[in-house]
Amino acid sequence: MPTEATSHTAADPLALDVFVLPAFAAEDFRLDEQHEPGDSDVPNELQQWLDAYDFAHEIEVPGANAPVYYTESGIGITTTGMGKVEAATTVAALFGSPHLDCSETYFVTAGVAGAPPSVATLGAVFLADAVVDWDRKHRVGDDEGGSRVELLRYRPHDYVFRLDSDLVADALDVVEEVELADSEEAERLRKQYDDDGDGTNHDAASRAPFVSTGVTLCGDEFWHGREFSEQAQWLVEQYDAGTYATTEMEDFGTTTALERFGALDRYLSVRGVVNFDQPPEGSGARDGEEVVFELGLENTFRVASEIVDTLAERE
Repeated sequence: MPTEATSHTAADPLALDVFVLPAFAAEDFRLDEQHEPGDSDVPNELQQWLDAYDFAHEIEVPGANAPVYYTESGIGITTTGMGKVEAATTVAALFGSPHLDCSETYFVTAGVAGAPPSVATLGAVFLADAVVDWDRKHRVGDDEGGSRVELLRYRPHDYVFRLDSDLVADALDVVEEVELADSEEAERLRKQYDDDGDGTNHDAASRAPFVSTGVTLCGDEFWHGREFSEQAQWLVEQYDAGTYATTEMEDFGTTTALERFGALDRYLSVRGVVNFDQPPEGSGARDGEEVVFELGLENTFRVASEIVDTLAERE
């Protein structure tokens, strides 16, 4: 961790080129008796960045989830906290701090995600081209104990942010040649999706890791199962956003805050797939929830760090 605290006055605020926004470090989790913060199997979206970059300085920002660490070369990082409220609050705190000047800063979310096996594979990395809010909707029960979703009837606008297409395209070009990691565990889990007995095309699930673009669906609940995946896709289609590629918990909060501060055109979301959001054919909804955090974190870092370094060098 950085050891030097640096003070900036309102007259001389720190202007960073890029802010990296992972959601959580290991210490952000409230763990059970089998785990302690720092255990190797506790997910940590921050640590690889601290290991790879010289974040020699830090600033305390009131309202943010954690201190801001930054390098001499203009790259900053802080964990937003998990969930939309935490992410929005942290981003707003960065803009509200008199010690920071975010007027020209790029923001890059770098974190993990779930994904449907019809679109992605374990270890794949997606750059979001749109962000959809999964939570604001109507859910209506039926007599059989199931439910259907409907658009929120009282919405002032559709809950979708479309990201700057040129920035997304430029970032995709930058990472075209990035070599991604793979693992035996990921290969084993993929093979469960080879038999498409229900007629669903899961060819993407069988692929080695790749980089692509797609819609990210943001919600504050962990969900798993075909029914929810179908409902999620229906919701995305109502906003003419296409097909969702990843599921996560922070990006709509982040984009809401950035849009309010006029910075949405300087935002990228990079998400590595660590689990499928529905089980393989013949399995129940509680099956197939295995997660390959290490692989997803590694590939997220490989892709996001290339983008961050390129943005930091922009004039």
